[in-house]
Amino acid sequence: MPGAALLLALAAPAAAPAVEIVLAPHATRGTVDTLAVTLRFRGVTAAAGMPVLRLPLVASNVDTVARSITTMDARDARGAVTLRARDVDLPVAAARDAEAGGPSREWIADRAIDGPLTVRYAFPVASDLPVRGSGPPFAFRTDDAAVSGAGHVFLALPPGDIGYRTTIAWDLSALPSGARGVSSLGEGRRTAAEPLTAGQIRMGFFMAGRVATWPATPPATGFFSALQGTPPFDGPALMRWTGTLYGHYSRFFRQKSPPPYGVFLRFNPINAGGGVGLYHSFVATYGRPGGPGSDPEELQFTLAHEMFHTFQPFIEQPAGLESSWFGEGLATFYQRRLPLRFGMVTPAAFLTDLNTHAARYYTSAKATAPNRDIAPNFWRDTRLRTLPYDRGMLYFADLDDKVRKASGGKRSLDDLMFAMLALRGPTTNADWEALLRRELGERAVTDFRAFLDGAMPLPASDAFGPCFRRVAKPLRRFEPGFDGAILATPDRIVAGVVPGSAVAQAGLRDGDAIVTWTPQDYLQGEQTALMKLTIKRDGRIFPLEYLPRGETVDAWQWERIPGTPDTGCAL
Repeated sequence: MPGAALLLALAAPAAAPAVEIVLAPHATRGTVDTLAVTLRFRGVTAAAGMPVLRLPLVASNVDTVARSITTMDARDARGAVTLRARDVDLPVAAARDAEAGGPSREWIADRAIDGPLTVRYAFPVASDLPVRGSGPPFAFRTDDAAVSGAGHVFLALPPGDIGYRTTIAWDLSALPSGARGVSSLGEGRRTAAEPLTAGQIRMGFFMAGRVATWPATPPATGFFSALQGTPPFDGPALMRWTGTLYGHYSRFFRQKSPPPYGVFLRFNPINAGGGVGLYHSFVATYGRPGGPGSDPEELQFTLAHEMFHTFQPFIEQPAGLESSWFGEGLATFYQRRLPLRFGMVTPAAFLTDLNTHAARYYTSAKATAPNRDIAPNFWRDTRLRTLPYDRGMLYFADLDDKVRKASGGKRSLDDLMFAMLALRGPTTNADWEALLRRELGERAVTDFRAFLDGAMPLPASDAFGPCFRRVAKPLRRFEPGFDGAILATPDRIVAGVVPGSAVAQAGLRDGDAIVTWTPQDYLQGEQTALMKLTIKRDGRIFPLEYLPRGETVDAWQWERIPGTPDTGCAL
């Protein structure tokens, strides 16, 4: 398909491209069950037989609503327009710390579009478990008289990179009294300060219904947060902490006029405690009491990580997960470095977070897998999925230490990061190598290429500051005891149970169906955490739990140096 055929042409200069998106959730007995979308476009045209709208079928391993949209009502200045659906496979593209492209659905016009275009469609929403297993919290969840989801999974928008003057509006008339609508642009009807492309619009988050916000009235610019449900901790206190950290980030990244910035918090039954960065916003998730995502101190680091994504540079070529070592590794490094520097976490909390990631990496059976293996297996193998975070973080810690020591403390990883931010155009590994070569010489480039090939980073004992030193500790490898890839399949039928493993001794059999499970990403870093499964066998549903650990290996950890004052720990 010719690339030019995918682009919408601009209309007359007087009709600047614009879109108004009106979201109308509908509730039955207090539960939101349907979302209707109205799109009002101005200033675009499409020839007959060309795609007018597009929506991925899967966004970063999360099914979208593309298949749930059965009809689209479209009208322009000449009247009704028939839109016919077809499926295409598009190149994968980077969408900050997510992916775009891949298998997608397009809607084709039966005739040329003439004048302003209005499109209406609706789809059901629910809180079913994701059929593909782990993925970012994009999918719609309807819990606690509210609904939320990312634009990635429901906004059918034109192909191409045209910037639209974008307005988000809500019709809450079919929700109970007191319902609120909040998006990444703020509460209620909001127009973005700058034109947004379809990709940027999709990277927004949307929450409506019984929603709490902090501050109580979200400001027109700067930080705000929205909360769906009731977490097992003081949600407003955590949001206040996040707002303070946002102020520090804004100054650190030299923002003169901070744009609206939203943090969304909601329940996650699959990978609680995780999150994903979006456009001028991010979503973080909490879990059930006592489980993953229930500790507010741990969530502080998730929030620090996801908010960092909004400010940081990314490597855009190669696109997608192949470059996640950079985006995720950098964010994992800074998620504790900056809060400690700003006095917002204690050295003890810093150390706990560092050692969780270090333990997960240095005990992993996949620790030396090459970077090229990550993208095709990212959603199939939890041990590969966490490598960009853990191995990437340790690479950056080692690099930061080398830059500091080579420059006598005058320079650090901060300087390389800001240099990447200053580059124009799609950034590449070659751009990063050029910075390394200029900073540390050809050896740094050789080390970087070895890292991509799977070499194990080992930061110096004092790489994390004067309060901490490196020590070896015996830790047990994560071992699920069955083929973990089945958790990314719709039916989750167990295969590959290892004879004699802990899960085999607990009673799991090949052919069982797994209904629910403890997030594996979390389990890898927690030596004593149990895997809790709900199993379906012969029509019977029952619980099963075990310690998913195998052989003991020597792993690197860091410990506090006795007698060092807290005030001198930050770098």
